[in-house]
Amino acid sequence: MTSGDADGLEGTIWPQVDACLAGITADPERGAQDLIVTIPKGEIVRGLRALKSNPDLAFDYLRCLSGVDWEDEGIDVVYHLYSSTRKLNLTVKTRLPNEDLTVDTATTVWRAANWLERETAEMFGIRFEGHPDPRTLLLPDDMDDTFPLRKEHPLAEIEVLQGEGIAYGEGVQP
Repeated sequence: MTSGDADGLEGTIWPQVDACLAGITADPERGAQDLIVTIPKGEIVRGLRALKSNPDLAFDYLRCLSGVDWEDEGIDVVYHLYSSTRKLNLTVKTRLPNEDLTVDTATTVWRAANWLERETAEMFGIRFEGHPDPRTLLLPDDMDDTFPLRKEHPLAEIEVLQGEGIAYGEGVQP
């Protein structure tokens, strides 16, 4: 059974997504550019598979898979989907608690998830259960105790200082 407040979702594809995800817990929100749907980690692959195979949505392309570190709240795994036939975008998220950074692999849904999950595993320390090839892509094989895109990374503070003022002009705030 899906859940979520439909207020503020007028003009989005939420009705079609809601119907597609019947029997799967899904909470929608309006994003800056597209609809964002949060699905619990235990249902994520079933939800992704439904979104891909539904003929009205046909999310056949996994554009990106990444992580977002919310520090004490856990880490989100974020799937950016696109339907090449319907010209639709959808962002799907699942939250992983810090004490269990594991989620089932999406390689059973899209082959492209292979490299994307490998990179996300290295950068955030997420383990993708059932992944067919969990070798490292970017970091040395023995570097398994630090994750460069986590906010707790030892160089994170230096990186923030180095980037101050680069993206915005004087007096312009993000």
